[in-house]
Amino acid sequence: MMSTRLAPLLPFVVVALTMWATPGPNNMMLMYSGARFGLARTLPQLLGILTGTLLLSAIGILALAPVIDAWPRGVLLLKLAGTVWLLRIGWRMARASLGTGPSDDTRPMRFMAALLFQFANPKAVTATIALASLVLVPARSHPWLPAAVLLLVPPLCLLANGPWALAGRSLRGVLSTPLRWRLYAITTGAVTAGCTVFLWT
Repeated sequence: MMSTRLAPLLPFVVVALTMWATPGPNNMMLMYSGARFGLARTLPQLLGILTGTLLLSAIGILALAPVIDAWPRGVLLLKLAGTVWLLRIGWRMARASLGTGPSDDTRPMRFMAALLFQFANPKAVTATIALASLVLVPARSHPWLPAAVLLLVPPLCLLANGPWALAGRSLRGVLSTPLRWRLYAITTGAVTAGCTVFLWT
């Protein structure tokens, strides 16, 4: 039966959705950008996260786990890079003003920046290794599994991350006053910067 043949995919799908859909740096930044710039201008960031997650998943399935095991210092470098990046992004988010036009001195995160951020995020790398283990072990009996998983990553990522950008967009009307926006910007910026704690636990 088809359902039986696809059963090896279920653990990856469940764990991936759980990891990618829960609050974290990517989703907080998407919600912030959706509220600040609207959904259309947030799409490059969303696509960058999607593409970065796909590349990271491919690398994880092919080679990442053994590399991290062989070079433990790589984890420390990832933690340091992720900490610096998150603190910088959180600071910029907290300081952003309520501007409404193209003259704003801030702009949405670009596609390439969002893509590269995935590789500087130890939590994402750790999740990738965990997800890769869910693929590599059963792949011994199901050789088609790695290719099927990589095909599923984009729609799963979109399903997990997209609603956060939409949630931010729906808040635009509520955040139309400078005071409300300021409180929102400081809160999301602080939460994003606070995610550095999870990199070291």
